[in-house]
Amino acid sequence: MSKTENMAFEKDYYTLVASLPEIAWDERKLPLTVQEFREEAKDYVTGKDAALLDLFFLPNDNAQVLRLLNKQEPDPALKTVYPLRQLEEEVQEPTVLPLYLREFITDFKEERLKYDVAPENVLSWMYYAYMMHSENKLVREYAEFSMNMKNLIAAFNSKKYGRDVSREVIGENEFALALRTSNSKDFGLSMDYPYVEKVISLMENDNLVERERGLDLLIWDFLDEAVVFEYFSIEKVISFMLKLMIVERWSRMSSESGRKVFMELVEKFRKSFEFDEQFIIGK
Repeated sequence: MSKTENMAFEKDYYTLVASLPEIAWDERKLPLTVQEFREEAKDYVTGKDAALLDLFFLPNDNAQVLRLLNKQEPDPALKTVYPLRQLEEEVQEPTVLPLYLREFITDFKEERLKYDVAPENVLSWMYYAYMMHSENKLVREYAEFSMNMKNLIAAFNSKKYGRDVSREVIGENEFALALRTSNSKDFGLSMDYPYVEKVISLMENDNLVERERGLDLLIWDFLDEAVVFEYFSIEKVISFMLKLMIVERWSRMSSESGRKVFMELVEKFRKSFEFDEQFIIGK
């Protein structure tokens, strides 16, 4: 790309970034929704960079595809990258979905999944592997950080409730290997990954709201650090979007309907690990 082309590229993102509202970690009023942001971004972000933004919404497509493969009714609430009709067609004959999703559909139908874990974990494993092969550094680093966090939480809970850690942990990096093999409290990871102790401390907190807020704050801090020297780049746009997703999530949870949804999630999680009553919010 020539210097002139690069300047024009940056100017486009300057306009977008300059138009975005400031959002704070403790934001109580949502300045705009994630959907509104995505619509606004379409005027500026195109081509490969638009595909980068879509990567972070593919988990909804993953969930919808799993439902379709399991002959379940599709979930109309899922905001997928690909329209439902297209996903239904792709489940029959995958041709245009991202490679990992096409491979998963084929493997699922032929009953030969890549890894010896639950199908949803296989799909998450393949999704994160796909993200970590992105040409964009922030996408790669965020994907690995996110996978490590989810793996650590899964390993902590599995250990606590006597489940098989290896069935819950995904990925093949050193972090995942340590979770599968180490018997120490921090899985021997604290020295190389400072956030491990923070995550474990949060997981020991019986208050689920405080725990979730703390985990989201770690993600927020990661994003701040990742784009500290970025100003009007696609990385800055991605960081804003991911932060907005966090703020929107908690904005919904603060409403009465949001609290109902949250409590349903808590109940589902509680049953999956056979929680004692001390883990229920308000106890």
